[in-house]
Amino acid sequence: MSGFVKRSVSIDQDSIGSYIKKIRERKGLDIYNISDKIGVNVKYLIAIENGNYKDLPKGIYSKIFFKKYIDFLGVRYKNIVNDFVKEQNRSQNFESNIFFNRVVDWKNLLSFPKFLRNILVFFIIIICFFYLLFYFRNIFSPPSLSVESPLENQIINDYYIKVEGETEPESEVKINGQLILIDRDGSFSEGIHLKSGVNIITTTSKKKYSKDNEVVRRVLVEEIKE
Repeated sequence: MSGFVKRSVSIDQDSIGSYIKKIRERKGLDIYNISDKIGVNVKYLIAIENGNYKDLPKGIYSKIFFKKYIDFLGVRYKNIVNDFVKEQNRSQNFESNIFFNRVVDWKNLLSFPKFLRNILVFFIIIICFFYLLFYFRNIFSPPSLSVESPLENQIINDYYIKVEGETEPESEVKINGQLILIDRDGSFSEGIHLKSGVNIITTTSKKKYSKDNEVVRRVLVEEIKE
């Protein structure tokens, strides 16, 4: 009985590719000449020797290229092709796991595809536009103004009346063109003198850059008999 037992090749190099490279160099062969003779692009032969399996074509082509290479070099180990395929698969699985388990920089979480980023920028611009529109409208629009006294077309028999009302705080209030003081909450009360007949009382309120808000009241003072 023969003592010869078939077993897988044990290669002590870092990879099968480095083992193949040592065989080529020991034989004094140029990798570019080999590429021309076996019809395999030299970049694939270099990728095999360096173990850069990601640079090899997908599928069965990398196995075919490897087989052509070792046949040219005269490597006859039975399981070396299968070992090459296993090593290639282990490398690809390792790179895949590294990719999915990599710690992601928080800045990458803020990155979006170009289309979504453009939509986000568009909505930000729209929001800013409406904010500015509201802001400037608030600046230039006239303040609210209400006059509780006197009433419109009120008839009295007195030459004196109080004009009372309310506007927005920090507004400027005038009665018939005369500036009056208002309280912090925007309320005001100012007495004015009237004359016999119809009196027109114009109350205006404005902010620094706004238009005037105007309320007009007509008050009839009946002739007062002494």
